[in-house]
Amino acid sequence: MAKIDFSLLVDKIQDEIKLISATLKDKGSNRFSRTLITALAVPFGCYVLVYMPAQKRLSLVDGELRVARDAAKHADTYKDLKDRLNIAYAQLPLPKDRANFLSDTVREALRAEGIVATSVQPPNDVEVAGGVVQSLSITMRVRFPELMAFLARMESSKPLIHINSVDVAKKTEQIGVNDVTCGLSTIILLERL
Repeated sequence: MAKIDFSLLVDKIQDEIKLISATLKDKGSNRFSRTLITALAVPFGCYVLVYMPAQKRLSLVDGELRVARDAAKHADTYKDLKDRLNIAYAQLPLPKDRANFLSDTVREALRAEGIVATSVQPPNDVEVAGGVVQSLSITMRVRFPELMAFLARMESSKPLIHINSVDVAKKTEQIGVNDVTCGLSTIILLERL
C-alpha cells in the first residue's frame, strides 16, 4: 500500500493559494470579479433552485410515507373493530324507529302467539349517554307453553329486545292459566360512529 505524504499535499495547496493571491494582487480583483461572482452564484443558484426544492419534496414524501406506514399498521385492527361495531349496530333498533319499535314488536309477538294482554304500559324512555333505554311492562293471562313461545319470540327478535323480568303467578280459579307480568327493554343508539 502506498503511503501518502500529507506534508507535500499541504505544501502544494499553499503554493496554489500563494499563486492565486499573487495573481489577484498583480492583475487586480476587478479583472476577476465577473468570474468570482459567477463561481459563487452558480453553486448557490444550484443549491437554491435544485437541491432545496428536492429536499423539501423529499421531507414531505417521507412524512406521507411515515403516515401511510402507521395507517397500514393499524388498518387491520381498525377494520376489525369497525366490523364488530357494525354487527352490534345491526342488532339494535334505528333511531327513526324510537317512537313505536318496542310496542309494535310486542304487539306483533302477542298477535303471532294468539295471546291477549290484560294490560300494556306505554314505553318508558330513559336517556343514557349516546342513546335511550326504552322499556315497557306487559301483563297477560296465559298457559305456560304460550308463555314460553312468547318469550322465545322476544329473545330471538331482531333488533334485540331484552327480557328484564318475568313474574308468574298461579291462578286457582282456572287450572293451567297463569297471570304473567313481563318487563321488556331495548337500547336505541342516537349517536353512531
